[in-house]
Amino acid sequence: MVQTDTGLKGSAVVITGAGRSIGRHLALGFAALGAEVLVHYAHARSGAEEVVGLIRKQGGKADLLQADLRQPDEVSRLVREAHKRLGPIDIWINNAGASANSAETRGMSEVEVFENIVGVDILGTWRCCREVERYMRDGGSILTTGWDRALDGAPGLPNQMYAISKGAIMSLTRCLAAEFAPRVRVNCIAPGRIENEWARTLSVESYQQTVQAIPMQRWGSPEDILQTALFLTSPGASFITGQVMLVNGGEIMR
Repeated sequence: MVQTDTGLKGSAVVITGAGRSIGRHLALGFAALGAEVLVHYAHARSGAEEVVGLIRKQGGKADLLQADLRQPDEVSRLVREAHKRLGPIDIWINNAGASANSAETRGMSEVEVFENIVGVDILGTWRCCREVERYMRDGGSILTTGWDRALDGAPGLPNQMYAISKGAIMSLTRCLAAEFAPRVRVNCIAPGRIENEWARTLSVESYQQTVQAIPMQRWGSPEDILQTALFLTSPGASFITGQVMLVNGGEIMR
């Protein structure tokens, strides 16, 4: 965990999908540096409650808020309530994303899975950004989440679904950066191979084959995403907007 002063003390930060995986790490990391964090969740309530509990136990400030990002009215409620609880918002991180290959999709057709991804990832991100801009402090920062494979043509399912949705978000980032400037910056983090629950289900052989394909010779970690998010939302990145930051160990270079 970084220990340097990033100017986050007292900042109002909202992180969508913060009840597990990368979102959990982001919430804990920003809170550890003094930010007041609103932990959003759609379905993972127990995980989100645990994150809030951990932050408070460590002396930090955190709150909990549920919303289905596929529903316009719920997105509007999420943003209004976040502003009510936190005041002007300094940082909004669009981390939430729908799964295409987990128990959540069991029994769903391919079309239904894709529509769910579009609803959460593309429309959810778009609505959050459009709604929150008016409630952000001057100099505020929005982060979106892309995917490095959206740049090189990922074949097969569910890769196509992810590539289409994340490619749209990467394009949206540039559009919103131009629209919201100079008051609010908008940037995108596009992760590559990041250690998560799915990665830990791979065979040793598959895991090592992946390592060999990455110039940095390792999988990424949630800490790599946290450090990138801390930089992009910091005063040190005040002249950076509309950019897609690949965090992938050099596996895909653009």
